Amino acid sequence: MSPKVSHPSAGRTTLIVSPDRRRTFAARYFEDAPTEPDRLHSHLFSGTRTGGIGLLRDLQDLYLMAAECDITWTVVGQAAYGARDDELLAVVRRCEGETAIQLKWLRTRMKAAAPQALVVAD
Repeated sequence: MSPKVSHPSAGRTTLIVSPDRRRTFAARYFEDAPTEPDRLHSHLFSGTRTGGIGLLRDLQDLYLMAAECDITWTVVGQAAYGARDDELLAVVRRCEGETAIQLKWLRTRMKAAAPQALVVAD
């Protein structure tokens, strides 16, 4: 049985970006949006994983998703900077900080889970 994992932001109800602000940004930039939503589909988390190795693989998949999110915030931030959109830039900075916390947490959990999963047999 895999250990229960508690994330540092678990139980928080605060939204980083309100639905109204998301709609505002979407309306502002919708015309220029590329039509490639299929690329956003993730092929991670294939099947059910169990045990320590399963936990480690799930954490790795989460880390990859968070890293993709991190670089996406970087790109969106550069676009906001280029467009001189201070409101969007402020949102990006907050979200980049949250993503950095998630990446750090995931890295720490992987370091803690790796010895148990890789050295000690299930």
